[in-house]
Amino acid sequence: MEPSAIVFANMGKFRGVSKGLFPIAGKPMIEYVLDSIPDEVSDILIAVEDEENVSEYQDLADQYLAKVVVSGSRIGNFRKDLEFAVNSIKGDRFLVLPCDAPLITMEFTKFLVDASQKFPAVLPRTPSRRVSYLTASYQKKPLEEVFKSSPDLGMEEVIRKLKGAVYLSSNSLKIFDEKLNMFFRVSCKADVDKAERFLRKMLR
Repeated sequence: MEPSAIVFANMGKFRGVSKGLFPIAGKPMIEYVLDSIPDEVSDILIAVEDEENVSEYQDLADQYLAKVVVSGSRIGNFRKDLEFAVNSIKGDRFLVLPCDAPLITMEFTKFLVDASQKFPAVLPRTPSRRVSYLTASYQKKPLEEVFKSSPDLGMEEVIRKLKGAVYLSSNSLKIFDEKLNMFFRVSCKADVDKAERFLRKMLR
């Protein structure tokens, strides 16, 4: 089963810049996410909101041998986002990541990719117990079949129909990162400052 990855960068602008391209500690925040994708993933997609964003991300996509694809909408509807992923990726299974999670690590994403060989969906729960649909991994065919057979279901119901989907508690994920930084998302200037402090400390 060949793995793919899709990074959602269809998040509008952040402080006047396309969110994934906003610089943190000297490079676009999406670059940290792309750096976390395991080496065995050869099919990488960057999903952007519209055609205007394609040229913005193209140089970065070329560096990572990735392809920029237009989702046609902003991130937020989990089912719609994952249907787009299923219809766009080439692999039999795939990793899904958001562009605004600069503290995510390859150790964690590799675990998600490896686990997708066995389970149709591998879904972390955040410390607040919410299911993280867009920091997760899936097998393409089972998810595609549920989408086709149940066109009106939300993601919670879709996952219930998948046989063998596994949920990961945040406590169990502390083996990868005691502070659970894989769930850290940049949404304000204070988050940028926090991420920069952490990254600069790691680079010392």
